[in-house]
Amino acid sequence: MTRTEMLAQAPEVYFPVRTKTPWGQIIQGGIVILVVIWVVGAFAASGVFDFATVVQYLIGPQILLGVWNTLTLATLSTAIALVLGTLVALMRISKNRVLSSAASVYVFIFRGTPMLVQLLIWFYAIPRMVGQVKLGIPFTDVIWVDQPASTFFTPFVAGLFALSLAETGYMAEVIRSGILGVDAGQRDAAKALGVPRSKITVQIVLAQAIRIVMPATANQYIMMIKNTSLAYTIGYMEILLTVSRIYYANFKYLELLLVAAFWYLVLTAAITALQHVLERRFPAR
Repeated sequence: MTRTEMLAQAPEVYFPVRTKTPWGQIIQGGIVILVVIWVVGAFAASGVFDFATVVQYLIGPQILLGVWNTLTLATLSTAIALVLGTLVALMRISKNRVLSSAASVYVFIFRGTPMLVQLLIWFYAIPRMVGQVKLGIPFTDVIWVDQPASTFFTPFVAGLFALSLAETGYMAEVIRSGILGVDAGQRDAAKALGVPRSKITVQIVLAQAIRIVMPATANQYIMMIKNTSLAYTIGYMEILLTVSRIYYANFKYLELLLVAAFWYLVLTAAITALQHVLERRFPAR
Protein backbone atom coordinates (compact mmCIF):
# COMPACT_ATOMS: atom_id res chain seq x y z
CA MET A 1 0.00 0.00 0.00
CA THR A 2 1.41 3.32 -0.98
CA ARG A 3 1.70 6.33 1.29
CA THR A 4 -1.11 8.11 -0.58
CA GLU A 5 -3.48 5.17 -0.06
CA MET A 6 -2.58 4.95 3.61
CA LEU A 7 -3.34 8.68 4.10
CA ALA A 8 -6.62 8.30 2.26
CA GLN A 9 -7.75 5.48 4.55
CA ALA A 10 -6.56 7.18 7.73
CA PRO A 11 -9.34 8.59 9.93
CA GLU A 12 -9.85 12.32 9.73
CA VAL A 13 -8.69 14.23 12.75
CA TYR A 14 -10.21 17.64 13.51
CA PHE A 15 -8.26 20.15 15.55
CA PRO A 16 -10.26 22.91 17.25
CA VAL A 17 -9.46 26.40 16.07
CA ARG A 18 -8.39 28.57 18.93
CA THR A 19 -8.82 32.31 18.69
CA LYS A 20 -6.91 34.72 20.84
CA THR A 21 -8.87 36.75 23.33
CA PRO A 22 -8.92 40.34 22.02
CA TRP A 23 -7.74 41.86 25.26
CA GLY A 24 -6.71 45.08 23.55
CA GLN A 25 -10.20 45.69 22.18
CA ILE A 26 -11.79 44.76 25.52
CA ILE A 27 -9.56 47.21 27.40
CA GLN A 28 -10.21 49.99 24.88
CA GLY A 29 -13.97 49.44 25.05
CA GLY A 30 -13.88 49.39 28.84
CA ILE A 31 -11.98 52.69 28.93
CA VAL A 32 -14.51 54.33 26.61
CA ILE A 33 -17.44 53.07 28.72
CA LEU A 34 -15.82 54.35 31.92
CA VAL A 35 -15.15 57.76 30.39
CA VAL A 36 -18.75 58.04 29.19
CA ILE A 37 -20.08 57.02 32.61
CA TRP A 38 -17.77 59.53 34.29
CA VAL A 39 -18.81 62.40 31.99
CA VAL A 40 -22.52 61.67 32.32
CA GLY A 41 -22.26 61.22 36.09
CA ALA A 42 -20.27 64.43 36.54
CA PHE A 43 -22.77 66.34 34.40
CA ALA A 44 -25.74 64.95 36.31
CA ALA A 45 -24.13 65.55 39.70
CA SER A 46 -23.00 69.10 38.91
CA GLY A 47 -26.41 70.53 39.63
CA VAL A 48 -26.19 72.97 36.70
CA PHE A 49 -29.52 71.85 35.34
CA ASP A 50 -32.85 70.67 36.67
CA PHE A 51 -33.70 67.23 35.35
CA ALA A 52 -37.34 67.63 36.38
CA THR A 53 -37.66 70.63 34.03
CA VAL A 54 -36.27 68.59 31.15
CA VAL A 55 -38.86 65.86 31.80
CA GLN A 56 -41.62 68.45 32.15
CA TYR A 57 -41.05 70.02 28.73
CA LEU A 58 -39.77 66.98 26.84
CA ILE A 59 -43.19 66.06 25.46
CA GLY A 60 -45.03 69.28 26.18
CA PRO A 61 -47.61 70.46 23.61
CA GLN A 62 -45.53 73.50 22.60
CA ILE A 63 -42.43 71.38 22.06
CA LEU A 64 -44.30 68.75 20.07
CA LEU A 65 -45.76 71.49 17.86
CA GLY A 66 -42.25 72.80 17.24
CA VAL A 67 -41.08 69.28 16.37
CA TRP A 68 -43.96 68.89 13.93
CA ASN A 69 -43.19 72.25 12.31
CA THR A 70 -39.53 71.32 11.98
CA LEU A 71 -40.35 67.97 10.40
CA THR A 72 -42.91 69.54 8.04
CA LEU A 73 -40.57 72.24 6.76
CA ALA A 74 -37.62 69.87 6.41
CA THR A 75 -39.63 67.17 4.62
CA LEU A 76 -41.31 69.53 2.16
CA SER A 77 -38.06 71.38 1.44
CA THR A 78 -36.17 68.14 0.82
CA ALA A 79 -38.93 66.73 -1.40
CA ILE A 80 -39.04 69.89 -3.52
CA ALA A 81 -35.25 70.00 -3.68
CA LEU A 82 -35.17 66.37 -4.82
CA VAL A 83 -37.46 67.13 -7.77
CA LEU A 84 -35.80 70.41 -8.73
CA GLY A 85 -32.34 68.97 -8.11
CA THR A 86 -33.05 66.17 -10.56
CA LEU A 87 -34.02 68.72 -13.23
CA VAL A 88 -30.94 70.86 -12.54
CA ALA A 89 -28.70 67.76 -12.62
CA LEU A 90 -30.11 66.76 -16.02
CA MET A 91 -29.51 70.30 -17.24
CA ARG A 92 -25.93 70.15 -15.96
CA ILE A 93 -25.11 67.08 -18.03
CA SER A 94 -27.06 68.30 -21.07
CA LYS A 95 -25.22 68.83 -24.34
CA ASN A 96 -27.09 72.11 -24.68
CA ARG A 97 -24.59 74.72 -23.51
CA VAL A 98 -27.28 77.19 -22.54
CA LEU A 99 -28.97 74.68 -20.22
CA SER A 100 -25.72 73.39 -18.74
CA SER A 101 -24.39 76.93 -18.17
CA ALA A 102 -27.63 78.06 -16.53
CA ALA A 103 -27.60 75.02 -14.23
CA SER A 104 -23.94 75.62 -13.34
CA VAL A 105 -24.66 79.26 -12.45
CA TYR A 106 -27.65 78.18 -10.32
CA VAL A 107 -25.57 75.66 -8.39
CA PHE A 108 -22.75 78.17 -7.95
CA ILE A 109 -25.02 80.88 -6.55
CA PHE A 110 -27.17 78.79 -4.23
CA ARG A 111 -24.31 76.70 -2.89
CA GLY A 112 -22.02 79.70 -2.60
CA THR A 113 -24.26 81.83 -0.38
CA PRO A 114 -25.26 80.90 3.19
CA MET A 115 -28.77 79.60 3.75
CA LEU A 116 -29.26 82.20 6.47
CA VAL A 117 -28.65 85.02 4.00
CA GLN A 118 -31.09 83.45 1.54
CA LEU A 119 -33.71 83.13 4.30
CA LEU A 120 -33.42 86.80 5.18
CA ILE A 121 -33.64 87.81 1.51
CA TRP A 122 -36.81 85.78 0.98
CA PHE A 123 -38.48 87.12 4.12
CA TYR A 124 -37.44 90.78 4.02
CA ALA A 125 -36.29 91.72 0.51
CA ILE A 126 -38.41 89.63 -1.86
CA PRO A 127 -41.79 90.93 -0.54
CA ARG A 128 -40.65 94.51 -1.13
CA MET A 129 -39.48 93.64 -4.64
CA VAL A 130 -42.65 91.74 -5.58
CA GLY A 131 -45.20 94.08 -4.01
CA GLN A 132 -48.36 92.16 -4.87
CA VAL A 133 -48.68 88.39 -5.30
CA LYS A 134 -51.23 87.35 -7.88
CA LEU A 135 -51.51 83.67 -8.78
CA GLY A 136 -54.08 81.97 -10.98
CA ILE A 137 -54.71 80.49 -14.41
CA PRO A 138 -53.33 82.77 -17.15
CA PHE A 139 -55.81 84.38 -19.57
CA THR A 140 -58.76 83.45 -17.33
CA ASP A 141 -60.62 84.99 -14.43
CA VAL A 142 -59.52 82.21 -12.06
CA ILE A 143 -57.44 83.79 -9.28
CA TRP A 144 -56.13 81.72 -6.39
CA VAL A 145 -54.00 84.29 -4.56
CA ASP A 146 -54.22 88.06 -4.75
CA GLN A 147 -52.67 89.72 -1.73
CA PRO A 148 -49.67 91.84 -0.69
CA ALA A 149 -46.37 89.99 -0.82
CA SER A 150 -45.67 90.89 2.80
CA THR A 151 -48.77 88.90 3.77
CA PHE A 152 -48.12 86.03 1.39
CA PHE A 153 -44.50 85.44 2.44
CA THR A 154 -45.14 84.17 5.94
CA PRO A 155 -42.20 82.69 7.88
CA PHE A 156 -43.23 79.23 6.66
CA VAL A 157 -43.54 80.24 2.98
CA ALA A 158 -40.29 82.23 3.03
CA GLY A 159 -38.50 79.37 4.77
CA LEU A 160 -39.89 76.85 2.31
CA PHE A 161 -38.74 78.88 -0.70
CA ALA A 162 -35.31 79.62 0.75
CA LEU A 163 -34.47 76.16 2.05
CA SER A 164 -35.87 74.35 -1.01
CA LEU A 165 -33.98 76.46 -3.53
CA ALA A 166 -30.77 76.38 -1.51
CA GLU A 167 -30.98 72.62 -1.03
CA THR A 168 -31.65 72.18 -4.76
CA GLY A 169 -28.09 73.34 -5.45
CA TYR A 170 -26.67 70.61 -3.20
CA MET A 171 -29.13 67.95 -4.32
CA ALA A 172 -28.35 68.64 -7.98
CA GLU A 173 -24.71 67.74 -7.43
CA VAL A 174 -25.65 64.64 -5.44
CA ILE A 175 -27.95 63.38 -8.20
CA ARG A 176 -25.47 64.31 -10.93
CA SER A 177 -22.85 62.14 -9.25
CA GLY A 178 -25.36 59.28 -9.18
CA ILE A 179 -26.17 59.72 -12.88
CA LEU A 180 -22.49 59.69 -13.77
CA GLY A 181 -22.11 56.55 -11.65
CA VAL A 182 -24.44 54.59 -13.94
CA ASP A 183 -22.50 52.55 -16.50
CA ALA A 184 -22.53 54.35 -19.83
CA GLY A 185 -22.62 50.98 -21.59
CA GLN A 186 -26.22 50.50 -20.47
CA ARG A 187 -27.26 53.70 -22.19
CA ASP A 188 -25.42 52.75 -25.34
CA ALA A 189 -27.06 49.32 -25.36
CA ALA A 190 -30.50 50.86 -24.89
CA LYS A 191 -29.87 53.29 -27.75
CA ALA A 192 -28.79 50.41 -29.97
CA LEU A 193 -32.08 48.67 -29.20
CA GLY A 194 -34.02 51.76 -30.20
CA VAL A 195 -35.26 52.69 -26.72
CA PRO A 196 -36.49 56.32 -26.65
CA ARG A 197 -34.22 58.81 -24.92
CA SER A 198 -36.88 59.70 -22.33
CA LYS A 199 -37.24 56.06 -21.27
CA ILE A 200 -33.48 55.66 -21.09
CA THR A 201 -33.25 58.67 -18.79
CA VAL A 202 -36.13 57.72 -16.49
CA GLN A 203 -36.20 53.93 -16.45
CA ILE A 204 -32.50 53.15 -16.79
CA VAL A 205 -30.39 56.09 -15.64
CA LEU A 206 -32.48 57.78 -12.94
CA ALA A 207 -33.84 54.49 -11.59
CA GLN A 208 -30.29 53.39 -10.79
CA ALA A 209 -28.96 56.83 -9.88
CA ILE A 210 -31.57 57.27 -7.12
CA ARG A 211 -30.44 54.02 -5.54
CA ILE A 212 -26.79 55.05 -5.75
CA VAL A 213 -27.37 58.44 -4.10
CA MET A 214 -29.80 57.18 -1.45
CA PRO A 215 -27.27 57.45 1.43
CA ALA A 216 -26.25 60.95 0.35
CA THR A 217 -29.90 61.99 -0.02
CA ALA A 218 -30.68 60.78 3.50
CA ASN A 219 -27.68 62.73 4.74
CA GLN A 220 -29.02 65.88 3.05
CA TYR A 221 -32.39 65.27 4.71
CA ILE A 222 -30.69 65.08 8.09
CA MET A 223 -28.83 68.29 7.33
CA MET A 224 -32.12 69.91 6.39
CA ILE A 225 -33.63 68.92 9.75
CA LYS A 226 -30.87 70.91 11.42
CA ASN A 227 -30.94 73.74 8.88
CA THR A 228 -34.57 74.48 9.78
CA SER A 229 -33.20 76.00 12.98
CA LEU A 230 -32.09 78.93 10.80
CA ALA A 231 -35.77 79.80 10.35
CA TYR A 232 -35.55 80.93 13.98
CA THR A 233 -34.34 84.28 12.61
CA ILE A 234 -37.54 84.95 10.64
CA GLY A 235 -39.96 83.85 13.37
CA TYR A 236 -40.89 80.35 12.20
CA MET A 237 -41.96 78.25 15.17
CA GLU A 238 -39.59 75.33 14.79
CA ILE A 239 -37.87 73.55 17.68
CA LEU A 240 -35.25 76.18 18.50
CA LEU A 241 -37.61 79.17 18.50
CA THR A 242 -40.14 77.20 20.54
CA VAL A 243 -37.67 76.37 23.31
CA SER A 244 -36.16 79.87 23.23
CA ARG A 245 -39.53 81.49 23.93
CA ILE A 246 -39.97 79.16 26.89
CA TYR A 247 -36.53 79.73 28.41
CA TYR A 248 -36.84 83.49 27.99
CA ALA A 249 -39.83 83.21 30.32
CA ASN A 250 -38.49 80.76 32.93
CA PHE A 251 -34.72 81.26 32.47
CA LYS A 252 -34.14 77.49 32.23
CA TYR A 253 -31.72 77.88 29.32
CA LEU A 254 -29.74 74.67 29.60
CA GLU A 255 -32.77 72.49 30.30
CA LEU A 256 -34.70 73.71 27.26
CA LEU A 257 -31.64 73.48 25.01
CA LEU A 258 -31.22 69.87 26.13
CA VAL A 259 -34.85 69.26 25.16
CA ALA A 260 -34.16 70.73 21.70
CA ALA A 261 -31.02 68.61 21.30
CA PHE A 262 -32.95 65.50 22.31
CA TRP A 263 -35.59 66.01 19.62
CA TYR A 264 -33.01 66.76 16.94
CA LEU A 265 -31.32 63.47 17.85
CA VAL A 266 -34.65 61.62 17.76
CA LEU A 267 -35.46 62.93 14.27
CA THR A 268 -31.96 62.12 13.05
CA ALA A 269 -32.20 58.58 14.45
CA ALA A 270 -35.58 58.03 12.78
CA ILE A 271 -34.28 59.18 9.39
CA THR A 272 -31.17 57.02 9.76
CA ALA A 273 -33.31 53.96 10.54
CA LEU A 274 -35.51 54.69 7.52
CA GLN A 275 -32.39 55.04 5.39
CA HIS A 276 -31.13 51.58 6.42
CA VAL A 277 -34.53 50.03 5.62
CA LEU A 278 -34.61 51.63 2.17
CA GLU A 279 -31.02 50.65 1.42
CA ARG A 280 -31.80 47.00 2.20
CA ARG A 281 -35.01 47.17 0.17
CA PHE A 282 -33.44 48.96 -2.80
CA PRO A 283 -29.72 48.09 -2.93
CA ALA A 284 -27.53 50.15 -5.24
CA ARG A 285 -26.35 47.10 -7.14
